[in-house]
Amino acid sequence: MPELLAPAGSFEGVRAAVQSGANAVYMGFGTFNARRGAKNFSRKEMAQAIAYCRTRGVKTNITFNIVALDRELEQAMQDVQFLYQAGADALIVQDLGLARLIREHAPQIELHASTQMTIHTLDGARAAKELGFSRVVLSRECTLDEIEKITREAGVETEVFVHGALCMCYSGQCYMSSVIGQRSGNRGLCAQPCRLPYTYADGKKGYPLSLKDLCAAKWIPTLTKMGVTSFKIEGRMKRPEYSAVVTKIYADLLREQRGPTKEENETLRKVFSRDGFTDGYLTGHVDEKMFGTKTDLPMQEVKPLYDEAARRFAEGKEAPLVPVEISCTVTPEGISVQACDMFGHGAQAADHEPVERANNRPTTREMLVKNLIKTGGTPFFVRDVERDVQIELPEGYMVPASRINALRRTALNTIEKLRGIPPKRNWIPYQNSHNRHANVAFQGYTLEIRKLEQLTQEMQQKPPCMVYVPLTELDAHPQAVHDLCARDIPLAVQMPRIYTDAEQPEIERMLKTAWENGVRTACAMNLGQLPLLKRLGFVIHGGFGLNVCNGAALDALAALGVRRQTLSFELRTAQLRDVDKPIETELLVYGYLPLMVFENCAIRRRTGQCTCQKGITTLTDRKGQTFGLLPEFGCRNTLLNSKPLYLADKDDWKQVGAPFGRICLTTESPERAQAVWRAYTEQMPLEFCDGFTRGLYQRGVE
Repeated sequence: MPELLAPAGSFEGVRAAVQSGANAVYMGFGTFNARRGAKNFSRKEMAQAIAYCRTRGVKTNITFNIVALDRELEQAMQDVQFLYQAGADALIVQDLGLARLIREHAPQIELHASTQMTIHTLDGARAAKELGFSRVVLSRECTLDEIEKITREAGVETEVFVHGALCMCYSGQCYMSSVIGQRSGNRGLCAQPCRLPYTYADGKKGYPLSLKDLCAAKWIPTLTKMGVTSFKIEGRMKRPEYSAVVTKIYADLLREQRGPTKEENETLRKVFSRDGFTDGYLTGHVDEKMFGTKTDLPMQEVKPLYDEAARRFAEGKEAPLVPVEISCTVTPEGISVQACDMFGHGAQAADHEPVERANNRPTTREMLVKNLIKTGGTPFFVRDVERDVQIELPEGYMVPASRINALRRTALNTIEKLRGIPPKRNWIPYQNSHNRHANVAFQGYTLEIRKLEQLTQEMQQKPPCMVYVPLTELDAHPQAVHDLCARDIPLAVQMPRIYTDAEQPEIERMLKTAWENGVRTACAMNLGQLPLLKRLGFVIHGGFGLNVCNGAALDALAALGVRRQTLSFELRTAQLRDVDKPIETELLVYGYLPLMVFENCAIRRRTGQCTCQKGITTLTDRKGQTFGLLPEFGCRNTLLNSKPLYLADKDDWKQVGAPFGRICLTTESPERAQAVWRAYTEQMPLEFCDGFTRGLYQRGVE
């Protein structure tokens, strides 16, 4: 049976989840988790929560799912050591560097690949397994068919969201909150700008980036048959009563292997929804019906549900979760009670007071059994009285119920304490190896273009160090690609941000064509793209989508075959300088920064049809800032920042040890592209109609 993984933002939330039927709980600790705005847990509270769950046979998965800076790695590993020794079952990790270090220093804890790693393909899951992950939390955009394929073939556990909030952007690929508000989702402080209103260029207003919440309740039997390991409920920021209500319903569905009743659906809607629910990503029905905003219901409709749930997890309430065997031996010299759980935790309680003979009614076996199975108020229960209760009782004796009850309580209390003791694990001491590699000097510029026409004749005379071109653009102009490569213009494949397993054969065909025309380098935007590029023999560069913020992540990528990596544009200049650099690195130094990538086409949503070739679609926010929407492979979109990043008149970024600066051209005409290139390579002045931004290199993010 799959596990039901419920959220907990406090110890009360842990009780709510466990007492409502969750057999696994995920919690946040410290600053290295993607819900830094939640209350989270102190060390004392976390140790208490882990022991509480261990006692009741409930697994604890701790969210360690943000990217870390080099100077934070030591503190991060101290937190890992604490969680490791406190007995946490698994760490949910986004950062490739942290994953590498955890695997080296805490080898006896499970690693789960966070949904922030954007794993949505078979190759992605296999790459995570190669890095030491035992489970992957799949992107919410995966369809049922994709989930089934990955679960069947990857050789790694899969975890799937079944209820809760949906982001418009693929998790781990959203930079909108950080770029416009300095609150990074990759650092656990997303401000959710996708929930705000926007206006299309034609004046149509609404909430085009706000999706309804996911509800996969009807698909529980289907997902179970697929072999999915864990069903995840989103909501660590919500109150414990919410978790209790939702967990109870899903626990019932999972146990009974059925879909929800009308009443259960209505209950789920009442406790929280955004104009109802959607399962559009699961079914592949990606359309207008997936969108909605928060539904506020009168408290009198919700309060009875919350009150009922609160009674279920009130302090002292205990669901029967742990089966035990109990035996009792009565002799004239005294009484002993032994109890044992399924894992061999055993305890004996005895008194040595004489047992008197009965004057009238001697104690019977049935009377002893009745007292021995009174486990209310504890997490224990006796599953089969005939099999699991053993009695040795001589005839004719009177055994006071109070003595049996006291001995039973003592034995069960001892087992409860034993079950909460964390396992002994071997911790390999961590020593900070910061600054192993000296920073290198700036060498020159690379160029990323959308159209080959943006690579002007003047640029070709003194070409960039590398020219990254979208795979689809290379495929559309094979002769031009062949001619450029023949002239030693260093072209490289710029891989799509997202593609699915169903689309991979077409991706592979285009890659082979590019190879035949002379292209030998490719820039991967996702962990799942590395195996394919390696199989085909490309020199691999890594793009910003890999969210690299520390040297340990560069070590991990180097082991996977990456030769050069673009560092995160969410880092300040000083933080970029701090990154230990075992391989070549690049910085984004010009361009309309990519804020989001959508599976649900916002361009099609405006017009009801594909209009990607009819100009740039835009969204305007409440402050009048206009964001461009670019079409991407597979009818997806990238949302661009309203102003371009511009650093041609600055030199501090050239001192951070990244040998290459990447100029990223998107909507620029060939003439504008040429002007941008001259601004960087010849210090020519560049005029801006609507201004520019320095990005986050000076401001940084929280």
